[in-house]
Amino acid sequence: MGENGMAGEMTEDDIENRHMNPDEVERYSLGDFSEAEAAPFDEHLLVCEVCRKNVEASDAYVAAMRAAGSQIRQKTDKSHLRSRSCAKLRAAAGRSG
Repeated sequence: MGENGMAGEMTEDDIENRHMNPDEVERYSLGDFSEAEAAPFDEHLLVCEVCRKNVEASDAYVAAMRAAGSQIRQKTDKSHLRSRSCAKLRAAAGRSG
């Protein structure tokens, strides 16, 4: 890392001479770097199989978590709609009875 520990201030030599740490891999997979911050990592991944495999595994994990979150939201939305529909039906039944 750069002198102050910030990934954005790393030189290309810093990145070339070491593997990405788990926090950097996660931030990279989440797209949490600016283009300027990501550039040295992009270059490093072209030559470092270890980091490339770590990023691929992290990317797969992030994709799975996003998909699971999407499915949960869809189920929650459908459940919420059913609850609202049932409440309307109960209310309508109460008025007509």
